[in-house]
Amino acid sequence: MLQAMLNPPAPVKVETLRELGPRYLKSRIDLDTKTEKGHRSALERFYLWAGDRGPHDLTWSDCQECVGSLIEGDPDNGIKPLKPGTAKKYFNVLKMLLDFADCDPNPARDRRVKLPTVRAEEPNPPTGKQFLAILDNVPEEWVLAFVMQEQTGTYLDEILSLTWGDVDVAERKFRLRFANVKRGNRARARTLQVPDWLMDVTEQTCPLEDRTAERKVFQGLKDDTGRKIMARACRNAGIPHFSPKNLRERRASIWHHRGLPAKTLAERLGHSKASMSLDVYTHTLDPGDCQVEELQARVVR
Repeated sequence: MLQAMLNPPAPVKVETLRELGPRYLKSRIDLDTKTEKGHRSALERFYLWAGDRGPHDLTWSDCQECVGSLIEGDPDNGIKPLKPGTAKKYFNVLKMLLDFADCDPNPARDRRVKLPTVRAEEPNPPTGKQFLAILDNVPEEWVLAFVMQEQTGTYLDEILSLTWGDVDVAERKFRLRFANVKRGNRARARTLQVPDWLMDVTEQTCPLEDRTAERKVFQGLKDDTGRKIMARACRNAGIPHFSPKNLRERRASIWHHRGLPAKTLAERLGHSKASMSLDVYTHTLDPGDCQVEELQARVVR
């Protein structure tokens, strides 16, 4: 005992959130690049909030304080406030981080922690006239991608992920693999039926001998650039601001108003349940379709 008193054991080093974060990220081999980027951004917020604290020291009230810090931000230090939906996504990362740290009970999962209410915005897709105005004001290399997205009811990043190995020219279809689908709403891998005229135009963009399986159909185009391109086009056209997501909403609304069965609509959009599609699109007005000739005139310049 005397020996123990003279040589006490070294204190156990407590791992902080800042030290735990990189280990957590390394363990998440299931995350795609975009989701990992979101997790990394969330962790940076947590480091600012309580990076030097140990995960087992946190209480539910500390986690409630974290929610407040995400919503309010810190303007004095250049930390922007987050929208309720983004704040909830970030806080979910904290839940998983504390699970990884074997916090039991997990204070971030305490029922007393209140999260902000996320109010879903009803779709407000562009009309046919507005869509044509957008196409008239985007760079030529973006026209086909936007038309393809609008005609197939996909997200822009899904369209830009397509390779020639995903293209079935004979059957006039694109294969959207699970690795490339938008992960929200339990999205599924699916096959996209492409209008004949649009597949003909797409074929003309790449000689047959150059269509390797790995070659992108839309080379050099990036999703984040597409959002900026569309915002600029709307401004130049003198119409309200629309994002690429609104083109997906536009096609879904048209399909719904044309009487497409709910199950088929959900399959085309990649939704796991028909009710998900109906809840969103039954309240929208018919934005009006464009004539094929009007679209052809813009993709073939």
